[in-house]
Amino acid sequence: MMRYFSLVLTIICLFSCKEKKSNINPVLDKSIDKLTIDTPDYASELTKLTPEFIDENKINQWIQFKKFNDAMEDMSQLNPAGIMTFISELYKITSSLLKSPFPKQFDKVPIYSRIKVVQTQIIKCHFYAANKQNEKLNQSLDKLYLEYNILLKRIISMAEENKIQLDSFRLDQPNLQDSKMKPAFSRK
Repeated sequence: MMRYFSLVLTIICLFSCKEKKSNINPVLDKSIDKLTIDTPDYASELTKLTPEFIDENKINQWIQFKKFNDAMEDMSQLNPAGIMTFISELYKITSSLLKSPFPKQFDKVPIYSRIKVVQTQIIKCHFYAANKQNEKLNQSLDKLYLEYNILLKRIISMAEENKIQLDSFRLDQPNLQDSKMKPAFSRK
């Protein structure tokens, strides 16, 4: 009798432990399947370097920056279907720009750090595009173009700063404070 009891108990367990399937159909969100990109505000207002500025500062010899500049301008007229390709390629170009030697007049921390900020925005855009977060991608693209404009304006201001001669401020030789000869808080 005990054998029959354990056999019946095993059969009951097998049939009662089956997973019940629900008949609820999952609702698919169509916005997840497709990326929609609005034209960012700053994409239409990209700062452009004039040909005179490019020749004067020898930017046309800075090949990696030219590739970066062209890629950003191409992306501003982007096709939403290929956003991932544009962003991935732009990230590669930016990485090679940061590794390449900068021209002497632009080999300064402000320019390098501005390019790093643009690269960070590219990474954000890639993340939002990969996860199909349309609203955040649009905001991030807008911020990317803003940061790119700031970079170009900084390059222009850096070139203007390089033109200013020290003698115009009468600073041929900078005055250095020698604390041994004249202590900083002395009355001499």
